[in-house]
Amino acid sequence: MCSETMYDSDEYPRICWFVLAAGIVMMFFTMLTGLSFAPLIGVIAQDLSIDIGTASFGFMGLMMLTNAIFVLLWGVLVDKIGIFRVIIMGLSVLLIAHLLYPMIGYSYATVVFLRILTGLGGAAGLILIEPIVSRWIPFKQRGFALGLNALSMAGAVVGLSCVPRVVSVAGHWQVGLGWLSVPIAAGLLYTMLVAYFAQKHQTRNEAATPGEKEVGDYFGKVFLRSPAFWLGLLIMAFSNWVNNAFNDLGPGFLAVAPPIGAGYGPEVAGHLASGGMIGIVVGIFIGGIVLDKVFKGRSGILVMAGFILCIILYNGIMLEPIYSNTTFLSMWILIGGITSPFTSIGNQYFAVRTFSPNVIGKVVACWTCISNFVGSFGVMISAYAIHITGSYRMSFAIMSGVCILGFIAAMASRERRTAMELAATE
Repeated sequence: MCSETMYDSDEYPRICWFVLAAGIVMMFFTMLTGLSFAPLIGVIAQDLSIDIGTASFGFMGLMMLTNAIFVLLWGVLVDKIGIFRVIIMGLSVLLIAHLLYPMIGYSYATVVFLRILTGLGGAAGLILIEPIVSRWIPFKQRGFALGLNALSMAGAVVGLSCVPRVVSVAGHWQVGLGWLSVPIAAGLLYTMLVAYFAQKHQTRNEAATPGEKEVGDYFGKVFLRSPAFWLGLLIMAFSNWVNNAFNDLGPGFLAVAPPIGAGYGPEVAGHLASGGMIGIVVGIFIGGIVLDKVFKGRSGILVMAGFILCIILYNGIMLEPIYSNTTFLSMWILIGGITSPFTSIGNQYFAVRTFSPNVIGKVVACWTCISNFVGSFGVMISAYAIHITGSYRMSFAIMSGVCILGFIAAMASRERRTAMELAATE
């Protein structure tokens, strides 16, 4: 039997993994709907008679801002009303948004509105994996469960590569985006079925009982003063800064002509950078296994290793012996992608093993919201450094400095992290 009060069981009830799959499905559609516009920006901008910059700001920028803001709302709700209700509500919002494209998606204002709805619904997927793992998965399998979340990255691949084909078959982008409501509805139906069959495996509702609500009420008074809360936030912010900056600047360095960049041009640079995305999928899965099997749950070690590897592998692409050999560079970028999630996976594991299931939604929501803003700030700082120096070197040096700060934070508090994780298992 699997229940929220038996999350430390060593058993492997099947329903637990179906619940995890529901969370992965939600995250899959978060990625798919969020990125589906990226390859269609030119077509949509031309059809609506707006410039690319305006389209990118309204359809991508505002959607990402909505994600960052409403992740806090979903974090609170997942603790108050439960995992299943949050998934169902999030998928319902995405379903409504895509059903409306063929009906009202004929002006800039209405499409921006639908993208804001997409950001609202998709934000639910950003905070689900930790609460699900905390409440449903036994301790010994939690690293593996976190690694399985790599499957949700398939949503990014589908959104970027398959949605344009769907639009082509549909004959118009509004109709093609409307067709996405079919798989979203299938995901919603799956979640409802899992929620129904999971009822008999629960000894209590996912919504907090009165006693647990009191714990939640103390979130601001107690957990915001917890060293564990601020430690996790700091690590996640540094991680987002470094990875967002590299993902934004790396392809540019590879594309720009020498002496500023490697000179591969946009098409080849995009192909090389896609290897990093494949690596990230593999890295999320490997990171969870390494935590379980190699480091035995000592997440601080994986975090420190992740920051050191980021310094080496990210800066390595600027060395001529590496970037001048396309085959070697491809492998280098792939390995960099594999190791880049280690810092975030380690932090997720730390959260799952440290915080009560009754407040972890709020904790992760706060971390995600603040660190996303920090990550955006990091991209702007790196871009400004290129503007004033005319070179990528200063930007990569800033990233290295942030990695060092992250390593120091994890190293200085390793004993505290280990003690808190061990206490959580007792």
